[in-house]
Amino acid sequence: MWQKLAECYPPQLELIPLLLLAFTVYVVASNYADLPDSIPTHFDAQGDPDGWSGKGAIFLSPGLGLFFYVLFSAINVGMAVVKDPRSLINLPEMRKAALTDSQTEQLRLFVNRTLFLMKVVAQGLTAYLAYITVEVALKRASGLGLPFFLLIGAMLLLAALLVWRSFRITRVPKQP
Repeated sequence: MWQKLAECYPPQLELIPLLLLAFTVYVVASNYADLPDSIPTHFDAQGDPDGWSGKGAIFLSPGLGLFFYVLFSAINVGMAVVKDPRSLINLPEMRKAALTDSQTEQLRLFVNRTLFLMKVVAQGLTAYLAYITVEVALKRASGLGLPFFLLIGAMLLLAALLVWRSFRITRVPKQP
């Protein structure tokens, strides 16, 4: 399994999202006792808090981080070890049937690498949300700030790149 995954990206890079997840747990655990009874759990489009819950809601960030880590990792491993990646590729049937082995392998590598980057960004997002929730709750910040919007933008950009590049890789050559 690790050998197949290593064809897509170095498995040592898994330390990045794991460290971000550990940081999220650390931020929550080290600040929980100092949090007021009510913490922000929702922010408006400008990044200002507009919804509040009990301080136990702070555990949502590491929970989501763990969920995203497991989900993206399972997809990465599945894409790396499946014998025929066509079975996991979500493309129109006509396009999928026309894929060459080279295109299929190129797509497998690209999808795995992009999903790894999405996993890192998702971990960064949950870590930042835990951090900024603590900061706003303790009145050391007033809202989400620019990093949140940059991380959301990065996730959207990666998703768009994944779709665009997948269609480019799987393009059927025109017949003369």
